[in-house]
Amino acid sequence: MRNRNRNRNRLLAVVVLAGIGLAAAGVIWFLGRDSIVAVDIERALEDASVAGQPEDSADSGAAATETEVTDATGSWVVDTEFVSFDAVTGSGSWVGYRIDEELRGVGDFTAVGRSPRVDGVIVIDGSKVTSAIINADLQALVSDNANRDSRVRPLFAGRPVSFTLSRPVDFGAVPSEGQRIAVSAAGVLRIGDIERDVEVELSADVAGSRLVITGSTVVRLSDFDVAVPSAPIVLSVSDDATIELQLFLSRG
Repeated sequence: MRNRNRNRNRLLAVVVLAGIGLAAAGVIWFLGRDSIVAVDIERALEDASVAGQPEDSADSGAAATETEVTDATGSWVVDTEFVSFDAVTGSGSWVGYRIDEELRGVGDFTAVGRSPRVDGVIVIDGSKVTSAIINADLQALVSDNANRDSRVRPLFAGRPVSFTLSRPVDFGAVPSEGQRIAVSAAGVLRIGDIERDVEVELSADVAGSRLVITGSTVVRLSDFDVAVPSAPIVLSVSDDATIELQLFLSRG
């Protein structure tokens, strides 16, 4: 009987130590990690500049330059191939989120996830965006934590995400390359069957023959019936999330 109790206590000790070890491993994994930086049009333009250089520019002695956009009238489509996607550096065309968490043993942390599965069409007349619809598949979200991704992606199974412009937006002029234009765009954000009016703060610029648009808006997840999943290391998660987008546009 005494041996049985001794074995049971040993088993309990092993289970407790294993649990402590897993929790500690999770804390150590997060310690020293910085949150991924927010969307930034300056960084997007740097990526476009690199992507726009021909591979043999060093051999040819001079890099060919693309014709700069001076008249943007027409249809533009989201280009997912011009700049390769990287969730951490923020390169490529994508739609994603930023959300504040409180982690056990770590404190405040901003979780960031981005999906490269994005498409859409934007129609421009002169300096006005007359219509726009952007679609995103958030089941392809990638963050710096695979465990987080495996919990977040199922939230959008069968729930496509889209943004539709509600009324025309006037940028005032087609920006010259290196000029930043910022506007607020009213639209409808749809997640699954739920729609909400939103205002997206946009920045736009020209990168050779392409347009670059970045933007963000804050939404309340409960308004879209999105329940944030829990995890042992996560003490709390904000109900407010920042939706970000970065789009390279080519003529349709």
